[in-house]
Amino acid sequence: MVSWAITGATRGIGLGFVKQLSMDPNNQVFALIRSLGTAGPLEELAAERKNIHILVTNISEPTELDDTAAKVSQVTGGSLDVLILNAGSAGPDTSVLPPSAFHGKKEALESEIGENIKNNLLSNIYTMNSFLPLIRNGVEKKMVFISSQSGNLEFTRITGFSTLLGYSVSKAGMNMVVTKFATELANEGIKTLALSPGWVNTDAAKAVTGDPEIRKVVLDMFHKVDPKVEGPAPIEEAVANMLQVIRHLTQADSGKFLTHHGDEETWF
Repeated sequence: MVSWAITGATRGIGLGFVKQLSMDPNNQVFALIRSLGTAGPLEELAAERKNIHILVTNISEPTELDDTAAKVSQVTGGSLDVLILNAGSAGPDTSVLPPSAFHGKKEALESEIGENIKNNLLSNIYTMNSFLPLIRNGVEKKMVFISSQSGNLEFTRITGFSTLLGYSVSKAGMNMVVTKFATELANEGIKTLALSPGWVNTDAAKAVTGDPEIRKVVLDMFHKVDPKVEGPAPIEEAVANMLQVIRHLTQADSGKFLTHHGDEETWF
């Protein structure tokens, strides 16, 4: 059996991974979530598919993550094949501001950057380190960070996307962390990847681009990169594309930041 652990698995892309992976009875799927309070759909799915294991944990707490990894180890016999780091946050309400708007707002800037670094970077390093001993014993030996085109310099430069400051900085920073892990662990056959899901029709995306006027502005910016993009892709399609990239990940691409099409430029 191939074992997979997915963080942020209660909804959106994380739940999409659980749904598609658990369709194969040869997969063991560990859904790591923050709370059962919003896990209704996940719990219903787990009741139908016995290869889904729900684990409540706090990815901001290394000790708790170590305990969670130990629980996974008890089921798998000490290994994990693929870790998918999907949990994250867009941060405070100040994400709508461009960098210059923080002049004179020291606390707001520190919160904008700090909260995103905590939620999107530090928590993922904690998770990777806690599960690394299991990955070392796995067959696939893959750790995949679900990043964003917002963390790509050229995408930002071309589109002119000046907001989501802390989110973009934390995603770009974590992309570098992924590369650092790749260089450190290459001799052990462990592969890492930062992977953009594209523009996906999640609740988080709807919160940002649901308003028709904002959606038009965003589309105008995205058209500078891809004139053919019309809107966000369904979750099922995005997850299927990403799984193709993950399954075909080799040492040659370890440490890279790729799109859901497996290249470095097709963002939609």
